[in-house]
Amino acid sequence: MTNEALRGEVHEPPSDDTAAEDVEQDQFLIFTATGQEFGIQAMRVKEISAMIAITKVPNAPSYIEGILNLRGRLVSIINFRTKFGFGPKEKDEDTRIVIVEHDGFPIGIMVDNVEEVIRIPQENVQKLPDAAVTTASEDYLTGVGILDKRLIVLLDADQLLTKAEVLDADALRRVTAEAQSQKKTEERMPSGSSAASGDNELRDGRTQ
Repeated sequence: MTNEALRGEVHEPPSDDTAAEDVEQDQFLIFTATGQEFGIQAMRVKEISAMIAITKVPNAPSYIEGILNLRGRLVSIINFRTKFGFGPKEKDEDTRIVIVEHDGFPIGIMVDNVEEVIRIPQENVQKLPDAAVTTASEDYLTGVGILDKRLIVLLDADQLLTKAEVLDADALRRVTAEAQSQKKTEERMPSGSSAASGDNELRDGRTQ
């Protein structure tokens, strides 16, 4: 997948079996929700769609937005905001549905906006601060990617889609608050300060 795949209405999946292999494990699709950046491995993403007609499903869990027909395949749609207990947001021209394959079935994740596909080397991924996570949230929050002043919460797509319940919103809020606090701290640091000190603070779960 390339950044060109982020444009347009509905994007076709790779046309040959080797295309997915060209997407490396350290490439992430970055999307936003509640103003925070999140990332999932780009190799898991089949395509991205703008909002199209979604059919509600009676008695479905609250985070199931509904189903849609995507070229003859039924796709279940998960509302990312609702899944994490965030407040609702009106769908607009930036709203996107990220289609991933899970256990042979396509599932869509509805997000506020899709930004880009970027590479986040493993050495730029910090473990989550102990104070910011719970045992349950460790399953689907894999770390924080640090690129310059950006802090990107990285998610495990399989765990995100497997868990039936609404996920631990408090844990995610702590992680995003930690990321935002770290970002503000770095912005206040003198220009000559070492970025490594900020990385160490995040690793220890502390900010200045």
